[in-house]
Amino acid sequence: MPPAHTAIAGRIGREDERSDLVARILAFVAERRLTSGERLPSERELAERFEVGRNAIREAIAVLETVRLVERRPNSGIYLRAVDRDGSLDALVLRADLGVPLDEAEVSELIEMRRILEVQGTELAGLRRRDDDLARIDAALGAGRQAVAAGENFAACDAEFHLAVAAATRNSVLRRVVNSFYLLSRTRRWHYFADGRRAPEAQRQHEAMAAAIRAGDAAAAAGLMRAHLQSTEAYWHELLQRQPGGKAAS
Repeated sequence: MPPAHTAIAGRIGREDERSDLVARILAFVAERRLTSGERLPSERELAERFEVGRNAIREAIAVLETVRLVERRPNSGIYLRAVDRDGSLDALVLRADLGVPLDEAEVSELIEMRRILEVQGTELAGLRRRDDDLARIDAALGAGRQAVAAGENFAACDAEFHLAVAAATRNSVLRRVVNSFYLLSRTRRWHYFADGRRAPEAQRQHEAMAAAIRAGDAAAAAGLMRAHLQSTEAYWHELLQRQPGGKAAS
């Protein structure tokens, strides 16, 4: 039996290969301008095109099936699903992980979804927070202060604060959806905080929101979150305007 670290390394290698193949299939779909309802080449044809085994193609297609980007039709083939209707939020996270850019409509809709969820969620946090929620929020604030003082990138601290607020809603589904947004926007947020200029103001706004949540002032907390999100929304739209073809890096 191979050593455990060898088995782990082999599994990671296979996962990397599968991710690369998924990205290549998505790139092929984009290049061919295939749309929902259209049939993909067969597993054999895809294996020949990408010079891999059919098992590798089968695993990659299984990933795309899981996030509802494609579907198998018995005795017919593999077809693209209507992503705007059938696709899962995990499909957006997958595309972000693979470096596939979002289009303008997707970015605008994500901005809208985030605003609805986080503003409403912050109000719920002000009503439902418990001592352990406040402790997690305080821990996120402490990490943020350290990052600002050290001049470190604030992206991870920003995500941890927002997820701590989402957890304080005591709604696990809301927290999972908010978590998906932060997963798919990791690269963008890293660039957003890269120069260090935005971090102090973000930390100040986090502190104000936390104080309102701690005081149980749900309306004030929601208002502060709404104002907090406006600056990042402007950044998303500015980024879109700089990207050729209306694409934005996630």
